Amino acid sequence: MRITYVIGYRHKIDRIINLRKVLEWLSGFSNMDIILVEQDTHSKISHFNLPANHIFIKSDRPYNRSWAFNVALKRTSNPIIVFGDSDLIMDPEEFVKSINELNNYDVVSPYSSVLDLTAEESNYPFNMLPKISRPGRGETDNQKINLCGGIVMFRTDAANRISGWNEDFVGWGGEDNFQTFKVQKLGLTWREMPFKCFHFWHQREKSDMVFYERTMQILQQLATLDKDKIQSHVNATAGKIGMKNKYA
Repeated sequence: MRITYVIGYRHKIDRIINLRKVLEWLSGFSNMDIILVEQDTHSKISHFNLPANHIFIKSDRPYNRSWAFNVALKRTSNPIIVFGDSDLIMDPEEFVKSINELNNYDVVSPYSSVLDLTAEESNYPFNMLPKISRPGRGETDNQKINLCGGIVMFRTDAANRISGWNEDFVGWGGEDNFQTFKVQKLGLTWREMPFKCFHFWHQREKSDMVFYERTMQILQQLATLDKDKIQSHVNATAGKIGMKNKYA
């Protein structure tokens, strides 16, 4: 069974270092079709010859993760689609176990904790990462890992049933919260696995607060909708997602 793995990306020097590590990790899976959706004013990675199907979508606005994911969703025919960030990996065996759960569920979060690696740990061989004994987020505090954050696995038909991801969220945050809300409100079956993923170190970026405040307002408004209104919202956006010329 073929799997589509989607990575949304906007180029920065430390981001390409982590992206290469993620692509190397994905190369260990024989049934994986990787779609790398780059979003920028012009392509900055087309000359890198990366082992992925590269799609460029033009935008001069803050990054829109949902749009990148939807562009790939509308272009895959594989029965399983995984949406992932460009700086996250996990144990291959645990990843496969999580994929197999899609025989029973519409949506699977393949982990319940995230270990934020140091710059030094980010250079360890993959097989050394599970040996790090430090607990991750979601293990020792009250910070719940978002079902649709980071890496999340969908049956492709289920992702299409809820019209993919909401493209109203521009800039950092909100889209994974609302995606989780849609999954749970619209009756998709889901499971969170008791595994850990590893987050490669990178410089933290300062959020655009104008867009962040707008994003939080959108999230608050959408989160008040009941099931019927969310379904109406999904129906209204069904034919409008994943358009490559969205900002052209």
